[in-house]
Amino acid sequence: MGLSQGSRSRPDERRRPLSMSTLLAATLRSPPELAGILASVFVAALLVSPLPPVLQPIIGILLAAVPGMLLLGRVRRRLERERDEEEPP
Repeated sequence: MGLSQGSRSRPDERRRPLSMSTLLAATLRSPPELAGILASVFVAALLVSPLPPVLQPIIGILLAAVPGMLLLGRVRRRLERERDEEEPP
């Protein structure tokens, strides 16, 4: 089992990944996650307002992306758990 074999050297136990459209649809149907994402964008907009206009988009995206990705990760884990519960072993 060498490096040249790559992922073929071990059995693939992973399931098919969820698509981004599935994640976003589940997020839009979940009020707590949607509120969290909107709140993170609002807070980021407030925090970058005193900065120079050149830095506002860059820092605003970074400030909103971190909590947004954490919330999307929570939605992904919930969807994977639901998918695992639906499928028989």
